Amino acid sequence: MIGEKFIIDCPRCGRVEGFIPDMDEDLNSTPGDADTDIEEQEFTQEGHPMRRIRCPQCGNWLTGDRSRPA
Repeated sequence: MIGEKFIIDCPRCGRVEGFIPDMDEDLNSTPGDADTDIEEQEFTQEGHPMRRIRCPQCGNWLTGDRSRPA
């Protein structure tokens, strides 16, 4: 299994569907499709946890609120 399916509202590409890999999945053992793999990054900004995602089509980093489970 690739992971959970999400829909991204990208300002450049519009509606994009993709998959965020499972946390316990070894990314090196199951090569995915670069057009559907969504990178996710968590960081802290001004003391608050933040999440951002990368559009698999254009590579633009977006805030986590621009994605939702499909």
